[in-house]
Amino acid sequence: MSRVLYNAVNQITQKYNGISHKGIDLVKEKNKVAEVMAHSDGEVVACATGQIHNTNTTGTQTYGNYVKLKHNNGMYTLYAHLKNVNVKKGDRVKQGDILGEMGETGKAYGAHLHFEVRTNKDIRINPTPYIDADLPNNTEKIEVTYQTYDNVKKKWLPNVINDSDYAGNLGNDIGGLAINLSKGSVEYRVHEMNNKWLPIVKDREDYAGNLGKTIDGVQMQSNEGKLEYRAHLKDGKWLSWVDKFDDTNSGYAGIYGKAIDAIQIKIK
Repeated sequence: MSRVLYNAVNQITQKYNGISHKGIDLVKEKNKVAEVMAHSDGEVVACATGQIHNTNTTGTQTYGNYVKLKHNNGMYTLYAHLKNVNVKKGDRVKQGDILGEMGETGKAYGAHLHFEVRTNKDIRINPTPYIDADLPNNTEKIEVTYQTYDNVKKKWLPNVINDSDYAGNLGNDIGGLAINLSKGSVEYRVHEMNNKWLPIVKDREDYAGNLGKTIDGVQMQSNEGKLEYRAHLKDGKWLSWVDKFDDTNSGYAGIYGKAIDAIQIKIK
């Protein structure tokens, strides 16, 4: 059963992608609406009421009526587009307490719940594993989540976590890279083939690359934990792992003039 929808089985209507949609959209099975519950014990640290349906809003108003909770382990959850809100800032809630009812306030298209999970540093991570399970503990190992843009298919490929998999589609050039850490922050940039290094970006507030333009080099560094990364050349070869970010030959992953079709990252 769902940890966020009362007496319901989750039906995901829009997945998390970390770029344009940093949460997941849920309804009750068979597209029904439901009351919205607190995922875990916590405190209401922010909420909004009195909002209407308005697809032209920006900023936090896109959430419409919402509730944000801080949980005992330091994590946050956020519940948006509510029809009504039953709590106020400063309230303590228990797991399963009703926060409000699913609605269509703010920038929404049809009644649903927009649900987010955030770290203790308020960084949004993929909430999908937690909609019917406990939140991760902030003392757990840091996770790096990343995805690449496929220039051939002209779309962002699925997220991968740590080095258990790789981001990319072998044989298809990469045109963009987006990275996020479950704890801390990451800076990264890519080298556009036969051109130059593009500007440094930070976390998933942006992505590195010019979509459609092939990448032949990547660099990244973290302020918490040590990143190691490597690139796969389109000719079928994985290059050595790199753990630096500088202008030397060992300070980036890739070979100038050689297209990259996959990237793999791990953190220590």
